[in-house]
Amino acid sequence: MNLNFSLDLKLEQKLVMTQEMQLAVKVLQLPNNELKEYIEDELLENPVLELDTNFENKFDKVIEIYSDYDEEYYTDYSEDNEEEKISPFYFISNTKSLYDYLKEQLGYIPLTKRDRKIAEYIIDNLDENGYLHLHDLSIANKFGVSLEVVKNLISIIQDFEPSGICARSLQECLKIQLKAKGIYDSIYEKLIDNELENIANKSYDYISNKYNIPLEKLLRYIEVIKSLDPKPGCRLGNEDIRYIIPDVYVEKVNGEYVVRVNDDNLPMLKINKHYKSLLRNKNSEEYKYIKSKIEAAYWLIKSIEQRRETIKKVAEVIVKHQIGFFENDEYLKPLNLKTISEETGLHESTVSRAINGKYAQTPKGVFELKYFLVRGLNTSFGENVSVDILKDKILEIINSENKRKPYSDQQIADILNASGVKISRRTVTKYREEMGIESSSKRKIK
Repeated sequence: MNLNFSLDLKLEQKLVMTQEMQLAVKVLQLPNNELKEYIEDELLENPVLELDTNFENKFDKVIEIYSDYDEEYYTDYSEDNEEEKISPFYFISNTKSLYDYLKEQLGYIPLTKRDRKIAEYIIDNLDENGYLHLHDLSIANKFGVSLEVVKNLISIIQDFEPSGICARSLQECLKIQLKAKGIYDSIYEKLIDNELENIANKSYDYISNKYNIPLEKLLRYIEVIKSLDPKPGCRLGNEDIRYIIPDVYVEKVNGEYVVRVNDDNLPMLKINKHYKSLLRNKNSEEYKYIKSKIEAAYWLIKSIEQRRETIKKVAEVIVKHQIGFFENDEYLKPLNLKTISEETGLHESTVSRAINGKYAQTPKGVFELKYFLVRGLNTSFGENVSVDILKDKILEIINSENKRKPYSDQQIADILNASGVKISRRTVTKYREEMGIESSSKRKIK
């Protein structure tokens, strides 16, 4: 055998593999909406790629083995139609300004011509943070309508996304978001109306004593308040925003949780038969060009299928480990890339790419997949305890302490170690401060 030919062949094979791997990595790390754009760009760039408009037998369509370019290749498409289950405003793949987005939602509301004009005027007068600074009376006078009409239109707009929009104050903005979640109550009302400054200053013990609310319960309320968006229009403003399209659906079917990768909005691809037929003439001038384009098309379709299978594997492991969260609202259990890697047989870097930037629509809401990765600490019993559970244990110890002789961080660490949880004083201090709990000297009641 010619040595130079052998070396050239090996180098060429190595280069092809590298290109294939690079494409697979690129496709895997793209979230759903970006993958859609990438496929559309490739459709324009590669003449042998075309849309497969035949939607028959689309469920569980599997890519066929590539052999001499005689077969067509498809991305998977599911027959399940989720559109009626999803808010028409939540998953929008194109980009819009805040004002366009609100007016689009307004278009779904049946209003008179007069009321629609007033509502559009209100939207146009929101500031970049989404707040309304016009007085209700001034709007009523401008259009010659009653205050009741104006208040009703403002209430309608306040139901739009992003939640908290069209508020007249920070307090109202936060209340709108809590009401939208269905969790607003008298405690939230007291905290938002009277204690936002104390919350900002982490004066949690003072608030707890003032309203006779157990510290553990208070901190859960505060955690929710801190998760709200004080400037719901700020991140939109006049800039474009890309709304989330879930990469994965987690659904309960016949008592079991099932994972389905979202391919619904992705174009189905196939290789044009005419171009494949041109490969029969290997002596033609176009042969090399067409061959390279067909290979590129095949590897794109194969990479999309591999992406689907990889994300499905990873998501299934996540759901298996966090089943308590979905079933019983339990804390998330400790879970890391290494565990998922071992259970899927995938490299940790592959698992990381499959998770980063990907979202799952679940019965509990929409979450980033990385939300389900939770740090944990080992116990002397070989168990792994999540940080959230550990923080709860610290809270329980502090709530049960003698307020005249509160536990130091070292004493809390000793109590936890005695119960089997391996933890240092430094870690206790870190978690206590993360929860906004003061040191023992400041908790002490004289």
